Amino acid sequence: MKRPRLTLGAISSLPIHPLLVAAYPVVFLFAANAAEQITLEPLWRPLLMAVGAAALVMMLLYALTGNWRRAGLLTTVLMIGFFGYGHAWNAAASVLDSQWRLIVAWALLIVIGLFAAWRATAHLVPITRGLNLVAALALILNSGSVAGTMVAFGAVQPTPPTAGGPLRLTPNDPGELPDVYYIILDRYPGERALRETYGYDNTAFLQGLEQRGFTIAHHAHANYIKTPLSLSSSLNLSYLDPDALKAEASSGDDREPVQRTLRDHLAVTTALKALGYRYYHISNWWTPTTTNVDADRVFHYEGQDEFSTVLAQTTLLRAITEPEAAPTDPWDWNVLREHTRYELNALDEVPELPGPKFTFAHLLLPHPPWTIDADGSPMDRAQVDAQGDKESMVRYLRYGNDRVLDAVDRILDHSGPNAIIMIQADEGPFPARYQDDEWGFEWRDATDAELEEKFGILFAMRVPGADLEAAGFSQDITPVNTFRVIFNAAFGTDLPMMPNRSWAHEDLHHFYDFFEITDRLQDG
Repeated sequence: MKRPRLTLGAISSLPIHPLLVAAYPVVFLFAANAAEQITLEPLWRPLLMAVGAAALVMMLLYALTGNWRRAGLLTTVLMIGFFGYGHAWNAAASVLDSQWRLIVAWALLIVIGLFAAWRATAHLVPITRGLNLVAALALILNSGSVAGTMVAFGAVQPTPPTAGGPLRLTPNDPGELPDVYYIILDRYPGERALRETYGYDNTAFLQGLEQRGFTIAHHAHANYIKTPLSLSSSLNLSYLDPDALKAEASSGDDREPVQRTLRDHLAVTTALKALGYRYYHISNWWTPTTTNVDADRVFHYEGQDEFSTVLAQTTLLRAITEPEAAPTDPWDWNVLREHTRYELNALDEVPELPGPKFTFAHLLLPHPPWTIDADGSPMDRAQVDAQGDKESMVRYLRYGNDRVLDAVDRILDHSGPNAIIMIQADEGPFPARYQDDEWGFEWRDATDAELEEKFGILFAMRVPGADLEAAGFSQDITPVNTFRVIFNAAFGTDLPMMPNRSWAHEDLHHFYDFFEITDRLQDG
């Protein structure tokens, strides 16, 4: 008996479209944000989950219907209904005051779609072939976009380290190397902005740091306006080359060239690892700092990353978990809250690990959304809306202050009194006018108060037994000099201080078009 031949027509009528349809929204969203993702790592988990769920649903429906093509068509309707809801809400939000009307209408559309799929018995083969073709073409086009972005900017592999590295550290006692902590509190404002814009006196926290051996730079400012620019500069002890970054960028708003540097071999980590330091990396949900090629151990909350969080909010989960959430807020606040708590707990854990160690912790405190109240209880959207952005930020900041002081105490208990601790913001909060029109805001039109709010930062340095002023510390220091001071004070270098300068960029469409604002930042 001859086996039936597997012809092209037979293959094309196999119901693979449910798997392709499930994969498409994941790949589409990733393609739209490929330059922000740096690597393909965030793609795989949600992609496998989506395709696996589609396969499972189709098998269950086959068990009920006894027909693979009908089961496939029903599954595709369900996949479109599940993955399309969030996009439909974003489109309809301007005319609807609540999701509930859309939820009802969307459920009705799914029911109609399932009924039509069930009744399409006579046309299952041509429908299956057509859906296979359309879904395959859409997926191929977006997959090509992802691959092109990753390869074009070298995001698949890190940049090779410079042989030997230009920075040589020669500590006085190589056998007694102090643990080093670099704690970034994202968008933590400076004293003046907190006092004048937010109406909050931060003296108690700063005095708490001083009592623990910190020196505060009361007039410190950020060098740059955004996190990747700031961190790339401070961790490489140098200013950025905007012309080189623009040459690598695919467009004026392409941030990938500078974001990629945060995962590569950085001057600070390379120099410390050459001395025998272990590098512990505590990351948040923001993809560019989730890991680094030099890290010996990465602490990262695995519940959900940035990409998966945004993806979930484009699905029917948006209606199920947060039916009252605004369309402009794609975040799952519960997930972000757990990220923050995990990072703070990791900062408590690291001091007990073997040293000498360098710990980099990027904490989204008091970066919005403000998910935790001053007493540690959850804050939700309704509370934030009721009390306003400024009060909400201050409450989140107060929670962070308490947790950071506790973390410093644990560091001193376990790493010892010689621990070097740097607590610093990468940038300040964005002014209200910017938040109202992020992509349209032109920084040349910013007021002095808005520039101070954005560029004034927390800067607290602890290097026991060192003459920090002799090492280069000043009250108006900027982050480019952070490790120049630390290495001069404790690691035998004689690095010259870079001039303390600050740059804004034109707008988000001209990310690397810097203009200097140093003279406009007035010390209060």
